[in-house]
Amino acid sequence: MSAGSKLSVALVAALLAFGLVACGGDDDSGSTATDAASQGQAQNGEDRGQAPAGDEGGREPGSDAGGGVEDDGRGSSDDFVPEEHDDSGGGSAQYRVKGGDNSVQEFGAEADEAERDDAATALHNFLDARAQETWEAACSYLSSDVRESLESFAVKAREAAAKQDSAERFDATSCASILRRLTNRAALPELRKEAALADVGSLRIGGDRAFVIYTGLGGTIMAIPVVNEDGWKVASLAGTPLN
Repeated sequence: MSAGSKLSVALVAALLAFGLVACGGDDDSGSTATDAASQGQAQNGEDRGQAPAGDEGGREPGSDAGGGVEDDGRGSSDDFVPEEHDDSGGGSAQYRVKGGDNSVQEFGAEADEAERDDAATALHNFLDARAQETWEAACSYLSSDVRESLESFAVKAREAAAKQDSAERFDATSCASILRRLTNRAALPELRKEAALADVGSLRIGGDRAFVIYTGLGGTIMAIPVVNEDGWKVASLAGTPLN
């Protein structure tokens, strides 16, 4: 494995970890729930094939550092078309596991339908924007902490690559460009299925933090943290299985 490839693999793991750190809280209930939703997230990202890769046809990745727009013109928020989703709802009781760790399912309190729909829209839009490769739009649905972590770590990775005189160029610095670089194009069909099938059933809310619980691919029950920043924002790059 080349030094550049090792750097890219390390970057994926670190960025996923940054997503987890960004959703942490100070109170005991919040940290417990966050820990529960954090377990296995790095593995979840690997399972979905979220690894840096070049574009098809040998195009150099990360060439859109300035604005996050791909070479073929896709990627800007103006290109994003939200999909329609019909969530089943029903609350978190349906996801509780007898004798299991239900810290996410019992976090805070169950949100009302309107609040749940708002958070669900943020999640759906993030998943849809990523599936459509509209990276600027996808970043607009991420929390400020996650966006800043992506950008900060991308800069550090770029500096490390330069010091190593890596043959693999790394010039992604914006949230949109690093998110694009992290997404393996071979994984896009699966990401599109995930975006289409995601079915939100619950929002467990505690102050400005909450967990969206939804059914993902293969009927897997997933949880993903969200934060309220004048509207709900997704606070992690991937959900974590609860079953």
